[in-house]
Amino acid sequence: MSQLNRRTVYVVLGWFASRIPLYLMTTGHLWAWYGRRSIGDIIVYTRWVDGALKHGALPVGDNSWQYPPLVGPLLLLPKALPGADYQGQFVRLAFIADAIVILVLLLTARRRESWLGPWFWILSVPFLGPLIYGRFDVFSAMPVVAALAILGRGVPLPGAEAGQKQLNGRRWIAGSLIGIGTAIKIWPGLTVFGLPRTKRGWQTIATAVSAAVAVTVICMLSFRNGSWFLHTQGHRGIEVESIWAVPFLLARRAGIWHGRIHGHYGSLEVLGFGAGFAGKVAIASTVLVFALLAWWWWRKQWRPTVVADATLVATLLMIVTSRVISPQYLIWLLATAAFCLLSKDTSQRRSALLILVSLPVTQWIFPYNFTSLIHFHLSTILALTLRDALLIAAAAIGFIDLWRDTVAGPFLPWRGRSSAPVSDASADAPSATTEPAEETEVVAREEGVTAQGIDAGQAVATPAHQSAGAGTSSGDPAVPAGSTPA
Repeated sequence: MSQLNRRTVYVVLGWFASRIPLYLMTTGHLWAWYGRRSIGDIIVYTRWVDGALKHGALPVGDNSWQYPPLVGPLLLLPKALPGADYQGQFVRLAFIADAIVILVLLLTARRRESWLGPWFWILSVPFLGPLIYGRFDVFSAMPVVAALAILGRGVPLPGAEAGQKQLNGRRWIAGSLIGIGTAIKIWPGLTVFGLPRTKRGWQTIATAVSAAVAVTVICMLSFRNGSWFLHTQGHRGIEVESIWAVPFLLARRAGIWHGRIHGHYGSLEVLGFGAGFAGKVAIASTVLVFALLAWWWWRKQWRPTVVADATLVATLLMIVTSRVISPQYLIWLLATAAFCLLSKDTSQRRSALLILVSLPVTQWIFPYNFTSLIHFHLSTILALTLRDALLIAAAAIGFIDLWRDTVAGPFLPWRGRSSAPVSDASADAPSATTEPAEETEVVAREEGVTAQGIDAGQAVATPAHQSAGAGTSSGDPAVPAGSTPA
């Protein structure tokens, strides 16, 4: 057996060894007391399905319904499968979605000969416990990972020889997957920050937006009360696990704040003096970090690794500035970080490590000590403070590393110097890569030139990439040797 196949077998065995216990916990066959703590939301899903969704309506009047309309058909799917056990069918579908994620990571790892990504996904998820099979967040992670893989390589052209790809079609497929993921949860839409400022990049963004809008509108028209989620989202407050809740929890413990924690709009929220103002600050901070990401996007020098790296950083920034942080949000981070680690020249190794360290603390808070948190026990408040601090550090370090890796020059250009961005034309133009010769010819034909007319000497690494060590990309067949300056 070759080394490649042997590593593949190890990954498959490692995934089954880590997931079968989690599956048995959620189905009640192993440590049922442990699994039941993580799958309480499935009971809520069942109530929504039986009370409204199967009758063609979204759960109007239920403030815990916070989701876009596409979640309705997703939650109805376990009900449509054979068998009367909704919980069991939901867990099985989540297990299949998890398997698809590892399959995509494995296939990409085989091509790139970089195995850290699959092992990160295999080893990190158990630190969250059976939660992955008790929430539907893995269903939104699945199209994101697939889209990142497609954007990195392209899809096979039927009947083509080995190595040839249909590069023209991949952006439409990837954009559609991003749009579908966005229609389930908002965060997959953050993938657009990693796309290049080129014709193909804009086409991918347009496809993602069109797919998200089309799917959402169709579902809104298919279900009664289709716009209810807009009402509930607009009234959300500061959730008890968010970074904005920590000062209130510490102040309550010190006796200088006298608010309370109460179930409100789908989560346990901090209610009392200052909470409303904190919610406005949270929204303003989210707008600010998105403006920061837009400034980076305008200044960046693009290469394929940037797509996954930017998706991870944008998701981190959205989570830490959000009014709500739930433990299942870390599933988003784990899937994206795993794909980042498939690239040998990723800039997000430090942020991925900080996310990994935050997982045991997260599980210690929920489900084991969540009751202690809402009763203001100091140990749990300190644990929450540590977890949120780790996520803030991951977001800050991730953005700094991404900026240093992709932007040449200072944050604010000096007076008299041009602030125009370096072109991302290399995303559309052929460059010197280590891809097979057949695929190079396909790329060349797309741009109206022949492979024989490509001058590999014209592919020059950008200053930002050179400073980050661009030579490491030569071992990754999906990463060009450099970007072409404007």
